[in-house]
Amino acid sequence: MLFLLHSFIIIFYLIMIIYACSFFTDATEHLGCKLKLGNNAIGSIFAVFGTSFPETIVPIIAIFGSLLTKKDVSLGQDIALGAIIGSPFMLSTFALFLMGLMLIFIKRPKKELNLDFKNVTRQYKYFLIAYTTAILTSFSDNKILKTAAIIFLLALYSFFVYRTLIKSRQNFCENILDDLFFTKIFKIKENLFSILIQFVISIIALAIFSHFFVKEMGYFSTLLNINPVILSLIITPFATELPECINSIIWIKNNKDDLAMANVLGGIVFQAMIPTSIGIAFTPWVLNIDILINSLIVIIFSILFGLTILITRKIKLIPLLTAGLFYFGYIIYIFIIH
Repeated sequence: MLFLLHSFIIIFYLIMIIYACSFFTDATEHLGCKLKLGNNAIGSIFAVFGTSFPETIVPIIAIFGSLLTKKDVSLGQDIALGAIIGSPFMLSTFALFLMGLMLIFIKRPKKELNLDFKNVTRQYKYFLIAYTTAILTSFSDNKILKTAAIIFLLALYSFFVYRTLIKSRQNFCENILDDLFFTKIFKIKENLFSILIQFVISIIALAIFSHFFVKEMGYFSTLLNINPVILSLIITPFATELPECINSIIWIKNNKDDLAMANVLGGIVFQAMIPTSIGIAFTPWVLNIDILINSLIVIIFSILFGLTILITRKIKLIPLLTAGLFYFGYIIYIFIIH
């Protein structure tokens, strides 16, 4: 009976996350247009800032919670490392796989994404540079080198945001949008204030429902006796990255492929630079074999996917679906090993 109750609760939280994502994507688009920004900046910066709170908070709580209580410090750091590395893995594989499934579901004549391939390859370059730097840093105990890596990653992200905003303003194209949800519900005038209100409320809702969703996932992991490595590498990122995945599905459904891809790629760029900096600074940043294999899969697939885009100058269905093979292949490996 208790298992059934928790099953209904976790489904309820998932539905609430989906609704919160709908409000969030709506507010994000209106905010971007109000600030005269292109879809690339809207998806890869504003949307990412809003939805990155849950996955950034998880490792912070794991690290500092264990340090403050002085209990299971090593376990807390392991969970943090798993969550930090698991998030880019989730976005760079499973999120792309879902986008491919959505292309099939909406029965689009051309089974490909309609967007500027140059923006995609540009973001992949930033990601691969940052992510590879973070992973290579784990092989050194040199504090000076690790400090330099943190400074480099934070500086690189600042430069990425700056360049994205500049390019986005140069390529600004105003979208045709429906009325803001907030103004339709409360019958008020749409302005920057009402957009920000909906934006903030939707972020708060995402953070709250994602938090409780993660707690419910924790209940099932305890009930099923799931290894902490599996929890941190797979289950927690699955819960915390749901907003980005759902946002991208919503945008593809609405034929806004550039927003969908920018949201995913902006997410992995953020994850490769900000949470990794936290991990390098506040954990020993020594990655075990499971985490290293996970990160190696991410790097290999990202290179292959990026090369495919460079060669074809398109993002087609097959490469998107192939991302699922990498994701589920690793899932099978983890469950067999553990």
